[in-house]
Amino acid sequence: MKMKRILTLLMILALTSVGNMQAQVLKRSSVAPSQVNNIRQAVINAGDNQLWWGYNSSNHVSSIGIGVADTYHCAFFLAGDHDVVSGKKLCAVRFGLLASHVSNVVVWTASTLPATDPAADNTLWMASVDKSKLSESIDVPLTEPYDIPAEGVYVGYSFTITSVSTTNDQYPVMTGGTDMPGGLLLRTNKSIPAWTDLDGQKFGVLNMKVLLEGTFADYVVSPTSSKSSYYAQVGQTADVELSLANNGQAAVSSIAYTITADGETSQEQTLTLGSPIAPFTVGTATITIDADATAQSSTKTLTITKVNGEANMASNASTDITLFTLDRLIPRNVVVEEFTGTGCGWCPRGLVGMEKLRQTFGERFIGIGIHQYNSGDAMYFPNYPNLNWTGAPSCRIDRGEDIDPYYGSVSDICEDFSSEMNEPAMVSVDVSGVIDEDMTKVDATAYVEPLFDTNSYKLELALVADGLSGTSSAWWQSNYYAQYTSAQVPDRDLQIFTSGGKYGTSSVKNWIFNDVAIGTSYVNGINQVGTLGSMTGGEVRKVTYTLAMPTKATLREALNKGVVYVVALVIDSDGRIANAAKRQVVDESEFTGVNAVSTHTSTKAGVYSLGGTQLSTLQRGINIVRMSDGTIRKVKK
Repeated sequence: MKMKRILTLLMILALTSVGNMQAQVLKRSSVAPSQVNNIRQAVINAGDNQLWWGYNSSNHVSSIGIGVADTYHCAFFLAGDHDVVSGKKLCAVRFGLLASHVSNVVVWTASTLPATDPAADNTLWMASVDKSKLSESIDVPLTEPYDIPAEGVYVGYSFTITSVSTTNDQYPVMTGGTDMPGGLLLRTNKSIPAWTDLDGQKFGVLNMKVLLEGTFADYVVSPTSSKSSYYAQVGQTADVELSLANNGQAAVSSIAYTITADGETSQEQTLTLGSPIAPFTVGTATITIDADATAQSSTKTLTITKVNGEANMASNASTDITLFTLDRLIPRNVVVEEFTGTGCGWCPRGLVGMEKLRQTFGERFIGIGIHQYNSGDAMYFPNYPNLNWTGAPSCRIDRGEDIDPYYGSVSDICEDFSSEMNEPAMVSVDVSGVIDEDMTKVDATAYVEPLFDTNSYKLELALVADGLSGTSSAWWQSNYYAQYTSAQVPDRDLQIFTSGGKYGTSSVKNWIFNDVAIGTSYVNGINQVGTLGSMTGGEVRKVTYTLAMPTKATLREALNKGVVYVVALVIDSDGRIANAAKRQVVDESEFTGVNAVSTHTSTKAGVYSLGGTQLSTLQRGINIVRMSDGTIRKVKK
């Protein structure tokens, strides 16, 4: 296991300082390989009709913490209706704690999460743990085993960190596996005063197990669709990724399943797994489903009927699959909007992350660097819409969650980007722009075509510029990494900013800035383009708008017409970016009126008038031609 860099992943405190890497936030470290591989023999071995079980079925263990001295309370919810838990007795608790400077360690169960100290909050059971027995695996038997109620029970442990002089003190809560609701519940007395369910933050679940006693079935498999939606073209198929929870005592080598849609259930099909799924672990499988006969969205219910040829005893044997059947698959361009500024000392990693995306994904990447951190920035641009940033540097991919522009949501922003890019778009968009001779405005034209009837889209337009630099202090990028050596910053991409590196000074004076926001269709906080209204699937809507260029002399002096771009963002009703387009602006003196909006090689799929009416063939004048790859061209006959 490779030691990971500590990540700033979740802003917890309202008092977190913008751009302050040392703010009290929940962070992740990793448990060293020796700590994982040398776990001592359990004190309590499972007896007849007993099983040590927990939500983390993987071998990977990380640790999280706030990096300051505080009292922690950690728990997971033991659901009473879970196939493994239902009808069982709770006999013991197993957890790990590696901190050196710790006191007041207690293990507890409770019907509701303790609002204060567990001892004073009517817990069902509590036991103190001798500090000398702390290790990777601490087994604590209940004084008297009890039946787990149908409504479930909370199982947890609490402890106080008195000093954070070691990594284990800074990040004492051991986690692993995959996120799930109720799998990692956390609060501290000072920094995180309210119980927080960390599902969705990619920290995994609490690395804790319970000793259960009762009768365990052999064939119990519950499926979950690994993605919220799947896409297929008419006449094609889609591969559906399934997560299979084996909650039975037998290893799973095959499953039989049916698919129900529109009230009709398919014949039972059998899938032999490439690798058996061990008892009480989670595995994966891929099944193929047919697209619908026409373009539409549909819900299909997959039910696992048999396991290894025997009846599946799972209480939840089904999962719903959302399938979009499309006339054509439109590649998604992905927008990364970054909150940054020259006064932000940690923002060099954002500059590197955005450049990494630019080099890795080419034209599929649409970057918009929003310099709003400090008004003294030469590229300061307050007019861009407020995206509710938690700190700098931060970014949002297609206006999703606020994540780090270098590390992403876990460890690499490219992984987050690739995941978003691989989802087809439900709307096609193209854009062009003409800049005037004096560089005061850009006349933008966008064409939007949804695949389905809709009234949910609105359009935003923006201008970005590359190659910006200057010599005055307004262009100097603050750099906190200069206080560290390259050995102290393990990420090679960032070592150029460390002491002795190419840019290893507290103020970087020769950086060239790309993807900088310099214009928008927002005026006084209101988007002047607005909604697109009701649109029919296949209809092409033309939108024109004039974008103002910057007037600040410091910025205008750095601008070059040849590296100014217009960006069109199609925004869905949920606020997410459904698709986007970017194109270099054309100089007014060179614009002939017949320039192609797109130069992609593809076949003609539809012809439209400038007003959006579909035509049978090219008409005299300007025509809008939709190509087979989803792009749009302007053609003069």
